[in-house]
Amino acid sequence: MEFIGLDLGGTFIKVGVVNEEGKVLRRAQIPTCAEGGRNKVLSQMEKAIRGVWKEGIEGIGIGTPGLVDREGRVFLAPNIPGWDNLPLRAYFEKKFSLPVVVENDVNTITWGEYLFGAGKGTRTMICITLGTGLGGGVVWEGKLLRGTKYSAVEIGHIPINFKGPRCKCGNIGCIERYVGSRYICAMAKRSIKRGRKSLITELVNGDLEKITPKIISDAYKRGDELAREIWVKVGEYLGVLFSGLVNLFNPERIVIGGGVSQAGEILFESVRKTIKERAFAVLTPGLEVVPAGLQQDSGIVSAASLIIRSPF
Repeated sequence: MEFIGLDLGGTFIKVGVVNEEGKVLRRAQIPTCAEGGRNKVLSQMEKAIRGVWKEGIEGIGIGTPGLVDREGRVFLAPNIPGWDNLPLRAYFEKKFSLPVVVENDVNTITWGEYLFGAGKGTRTMICITLGTGLGGGVVWEGKLLRGTKYSAVEIGHIPINFKGPRCKCGNIGCIERYVGSRYICAMAKRSIKRGRKSLITELVNGDLEKITPKIISDAYKRGDELAREIWVKVGEYLGVLFSGLVNLFNPERIVIGGGVSQAGEILFESVRKTIKERAFAVLTPGLEVVPAGLQQDSGIVSAASLIIRSPF
């Protein structure tokens, strides 16, 4: 059997035909054209699906930014104008006369990792993607955890410091405010401006506005002490978050994906150490903290996984 998976991003739409083993058989990518508004984006999504269409498709899975209710209606997707109160599932079921499943993009990645990636073989797992922000999802006893009405599980906006800095969401001390890529870069800038010597300065030719997580990782790989301290600190922040989640869910595995996760083992070691120090000791033996397993086609495979096997 073959299925279509569509990963909707603010810049690009990625789409592919995926078989029941999670193998991508054909793929395509086109611009989202978000500046064109709701109808233009819907038109681009339809165009993308028709571009890979073939006879015998069993259904369509769609991963989208925003909150998604149980009817496949999307709310609060700030990077796509007009993407609010949108009956996305009904729209595409009518267009293609096929079953359609719609889910929040990070919950979608969580389900994909559970079925075909680093979470395979578990029953309860936590997955986060770490990049500009922090998104996450939870699989609980073989089902994707959701709220009463919406996709929920906004892990990035769990506060870890009630007297901390204000997050863009309006709350105080959210984990995203400490580990989002811009805030990681800000850590490096602050230290360098205070006189700290670092290879990071050399790698950006003195222009601190050019600092990225990759630059910090490159400096760390060359033995830079400031870069090492930054990744240890990021791991500590994440470890504090996960300690609470481990106490709450007692997962078998924590999966970390996204661009920032490519900092490497220094980050993962710090996360594991902090969890071991802070979570209930009885819950940590056997707990694994691992990198995401799905790589280049993660969004496509994960979207298709929604229809390959029901997450609910």
